[in-house]
Amino acid sequence: MAEFVEKRCEDMIPELEQLERIKIFDKNEIRGIAKKRKEYEYKIQRHTKCKEDYLRYIQYEMDLLKLIRQRRDKLGINQKKSDIDYTIANKVNVLYKQAIFKFQDDLRFWIAYMKFCKHVRFHSSISRMMGRMLQVHQDKPKCWHIAARWEAEEAHNIQNARQFLLRGLHFHPDSQLLFTDAFKLELSEALANKQNASSVNDTPTPATNDEDVPIELKRAYVIYLQAFKRIKDIKFIIDLLNIAKEHSNTEKIQNKIVSDIVEEYAHEPLMWDTMARRELEGLVLPSGNDTPMEIDSTAQSSLRDRISLCNEVYQTAVKKIKTEEMWSLYIDCILEINHETGSLPNYKRKLLRNALTQAHQAGKLREKYYLQWIGMLSTNKKDENDQKRLYEVLCWATDALPKSVDLWQARLRYHLAFGQEDSATAAFVKATEILGEKSLPLWKMRLLHVQTKSPEETEQIFQAALQEGPTIAKDMKPTYIEWLVLTKSIQVARKVYDNLCLQPPPCLELHKKMAAIEMMQPEVSLKHARRPHEMATLQFGKTNTDVWMDYIMFELKAGDPKKVGEIHVRAVKTLEAVLTDNFISEFSLIKTNSDAIEQVQ
Repeated sequence: MAEFVEKRCEDMIPELEQLERIKIFDKNEIRGIAKKRKEYEYKIQRHTKCKEDYLRYIQYEMDLLKLIRQRRDKLGINQKKSDIDYTIANKVNVLYKQAIFKFQDDLRFWIAYMKFCKHVRFHSSISRMMGRMLQVHQDKPKCWHIAARWEAEEAHNIQNARQFLLRGLHFHPDSQLLFTDAFKLELSEALANKQNASSVNDTPTPATNDEDVPIELKRAYVIYLQAFKRIKDIKFIIDLLNIAKEHSNTEKIQNKIVSDIVEEYAHEPLMWDTMARRELEGLVLPSGNDTPMEIDSTAQSSLRDRISLCNEVYQTAVKKIKTEEMWSLYIDCILEINHETGSLPNYKRKLLRNALTQAHQAGKLREKYYLQWIGMLSTNKKDENDQKRLYEVLCWATDALPKSVDLWQARLRYHLAFGQEDSATAAFVKATEILGEKSLPLWKMRLLHVQTKSPEETEQIFQAALQEGPTIAKDMKPTYIEWLVLTKSIQVARKVYDNLCLQPPPCLELHKKMAAIEMMQPEVSLKHARRPHEMATLQFGKTNTDVWMDYIMFELKAGDPKKVGEIHVRAVKTLEAVLTDNFISEFSLIKTNSDAIEQVQ
């Protein structure tokens, strides 16, 4: 192995000498490059091959090539450009081939190699490698997809791309990815052929007898028929319809797809959504007596007519499919229509109001739409009718979805904004009863309002919150202590803390807040400042290393450094076994600090 590595390194000498001769690198840099290459060569020649060694070696060579190009641009050196740059690129090419040969199952090497070849324009290497990749990875539709895209987009060989896709579909007859690629390819090729034919002859292309599809679209049509037969997924078929819509002169195929969707997926919300949006775009729906869509499909040119026809489709849909999903698709479309306010704003808003009201009455309106409805009505606070309607919608929303915290917040915010204290209190009481532990945001909102409007009632709100469930009481404890210090005194806060810290559930944030408050006092009382740390270690010392570290840091900085050893021993005895090593490591980091060492000693 050593002899082989030495031979490889000797072969690199002329290239390195040229780099030094034209002054891209100095002697030390050349020596460093040679040393690094030798290390990598030994690694990739080991008996047990490692992917990472190849990847690092390749990356090193690519970085070297990039650096050479940067130095050339900076120094204006163009000598030996083809020799040196090509030699390095070829070396990377060889490394990739070796790696692919050793690790054929790893698709990352194949894809990375293709990107590299594209970057350095080794296009012929990719074409040769493509066949090998498909032999090894023919069970992966993605590989056929990659091969076809390369041939179509980079090599501009449509015939090869078509063959790859057809072979891929032979192995993967249910692959949506390959059917989509094949459909796109045939549509694009049909358009290109038609343009070429038009430039030569202006006579129209005759249509075939099969579904009256123009002959240049026949391949795409056959691909679609196979896809529709093999894959029963409305989302996929709609994707094919949207692809066809992006290409010109595909009305025949679009009509066929639409007819198939209407016939096969009459009870799918997405089918109705697609048909409604086509009406909005002014696309004529195919006529037929067997269509389940009981609407007028006549083409209309005006925006109002298109919106109206779109709305009619949805109205028919929600009568046939009485689900939340169908109503949501309907409202999403009407909301999109309302985003463009330049024309017919009143008509659009009317349709939206009607859709939201009908969805609510049907009991199928989701939370996010209630919130959007509330948001729209909240924008015009001067309009009395809007405000009455807003209150009505808020009541509807909280009655329909009583477990929604956001809707109760919106309702409470409305009452408080208009000074309706009694209504706010009644809504708050009702909401907290229904939401239980989830009502914490409402308690915070209520508390903030009382502190602003009626400070004398703040104590009452805190006491009520502390009597609630564990989640609410636990969150309110630190806030309560902070409020006591700011409005009363540290003595009162200490007395209350002594009670709160013993009430279940234990709250770590309470101890942290009290410790911080004690350290902010003009004269720090070590007795009182130490108590929160003691309580934190007693209640959380088994499962939390931070409480012990905080205690130690307090004693080092403000307390008695002599106590650190005792705390350390207690921590090691108290912590669960899995956490002990972690704590010891953290403690060791503190001891490495020279100031801390002096204090401990």
